[in-house]
Amino acid sequence: MYAKSFIALDGNGRLTGARTAQTAPYDHYSCHFCGSALQYHPEHQSGRPWFEHQAATLSDNGRQHCPYVRLKPKETRHIRQLQCYVPDARPLVYKSDWHCTGCDSEYRGERYCVTCRSGEYSRESADTDNLPAGGTTCAC
Repeated sequence: MYAKSFIALDGNGRLTGARTAQTAPYDHYSCHFCGSALQYHPEHQSGRPWFEHQAATLSDNGRQHCPYVRLKPKETRHIRQLQCYVPDARPLVYKSDWHCTGCDSEYRGERYCVTCRSGEYSRESADTDNLPAGGTTCAC
């Protein structure tokens, strides 16, 4: 099980949202983080379309570093517990302020530096405007 994604790169390499992709559901979509091919789920009834990684089409970079693929063990445990009560529960994506020691850049969001194409060298930033770093947002 991989986290739902609501943005992807379309066949022309442009960033597109899942709702916008409903106009071209058969286009080829790829992950904006790792470049792996994504499957598009139109969900016409609910109006909440999404993209999803597939094990067969994961790139090496995606397998090792993509935040939609590499979920933390604690997060996976919570998902399984929640699915006992809510069968369609999806993974949470952790968002925070990060500092990449590989390229010395700062960024916000998931732990994945687009410059280094990895989250391996990223460390959570300590003090940003005296607010606690981190938080979770639902990826569904």
